Amino acid sequence: MRGALLVALLLVAGCHRSAAPVPKRVSFAGRTFPMLSTPALRVSLAGSLGGKPVPLLLDVARPLSLVATGCFAGKPPLPEGKVRAPEPSGMREWSMVPLTDLRVGDMPLPGLAAGLTGEKVCAVTLGADVLAPYALTVDPLRREVSFTPSRSREAYSAELTAADADPSLETHLLELNREPVGDWPLLAARITQGNASLTGPMVLATRDSFTRVALGSAQAQGLRPLETAPGLPPRAILVEAVEVAVGVGVGPLVVETAEWASPSSLGRLGPDVWGRFRATVDVQGGVLLLRRPRVLASGNRQRCALPGTERFDEESCYALHTRRDPDGALSLSASVYRDLPEGGRLHVEPLGEDGTPLRASCRVGFAFMPTSRGVTTQHRIPWPSLAQSMPECHEELSAAKGYALALYEEGGQPECPLTCAFVHETRTRRTLCECQLTPLGEGVSAAVRKPSPSRAPPPEERELEPEDPK
Repeated sequence: MRGALLVALLLVAGCHRSAAPVPKRVSFAGRTFPMLSTPALRVSLAGSLGGKPVPLLLDVARPLSLVATGCFAGKPPLPEGKVRAPEPSGMREWSMVPLTDLRVGDMPLPGLAAGLTGEKVCAVTLGADVLAPYALTVDPLRREVSFTPSRSREAYSAELTAADADPSLETHLLELNREPVGDWPLLAARITQGNASLTGPMVLATRDSFTRVALGSAQAQGLRPLETAPGLPPRAILVEAVEVAVGVGVGPLVVETAEWASPSSLGRLGPDVWGRFRATVDVQGGVLLLRRPRVLASGNRQRCALPGTERFDEESCYALHTRRDPDGALSLSASVYRDLPEGGRLHVEPLGEDGTPLRASCRVGFAFMPTSRGVTTQHRIPWPSLAQSMPECHEELSAAKGYALALYEEGGQPECPLTCAFVHETRTRRTLCECQLTPLGEGVSAAVRKPSPSRAPPPEERELEPEDPK
């Protein structure tokens, strides 16, 4: 309980509160929440603050919960006090404001105060002061996060070796260490590019989508960043692999770069790496448990285990999950559990009320860049901008009540060179894409994507992540 003790000490030392009793918080244990629909995996939930919808970002590496100034219609509430908390760049002082009527989904979270950031984009970040007692299991296909009480490493090990353990799953039980000052979770990782490599501890991150590496450390080991526009610092590195154990990782991958002065870590490890698995993050237990279907390789052919069995076939390498969001839109998630050395296209077909395929003139699918196995993407079909660019397809696909897997093809989609959803209109032969963002901000929703020079990072709530050293 080091994280919880640290937060408690900080609150006692730096915050002056009234003597009124703090309401007992409702437990998250046993609850599962859908994550907000996003193409790239990000651990964010639907919430509300004072009756206003807000995104809730889960950050196991942050000691304190935070709230953006943009979440308040007028002036934010008066601070209850100030708290000093550690960042990778040193200690930082936060003004603590009460979060009145904060809800996670339908569950109230009373009695919580959070550090006030200056961000105009509204978001609430739940840190270790809320999350410390729990293990978080993130399912990248279903886009859900489940909460269970923290357990010991021995308890996880016993579960994996039990007689009734699922034989279809490849599992990896990795150790999380704790940073001695900030107490955030650290995981050993190895980043390679040609003959150059960078090995060391990285902060395990759940809030942001992308892995970020210390630019100075990477360059010192011979890793070369991607070229950028004149006058701008390097923003990304294309690496061959990011591994958290021998043969366990992702490649190739574009990782962010930044100045990172923390002497105890080389950056952050994001869900673009650990999200290739169904991951359980238990910071108090010191565990990162990774699970995904086993693969049987024969030459260039790969087959995947059928759930719950020791049998393998090619169809089990592809998975599709459809859900209805609160606003009525359909969100589709697709996962590929085999390697994609040449990229691939996964076609899906829309279904009607009775589950039969609709006669559609617009084809729908997912395009994947060349990558290692475990890639997942999620999109709302049809996405909103399709109403202007392909109104007939938007109307046609809006009538769908579900989707089913149809066909897999090797090779990427020329119009969609990233990991994307695509809609092809057979009448006009146009293809539109909605793609995952990359660390360079290159998400697109256009018929033809042209290369663009590197540019300044897209606006986001940078204050809500562990601060980059200045």
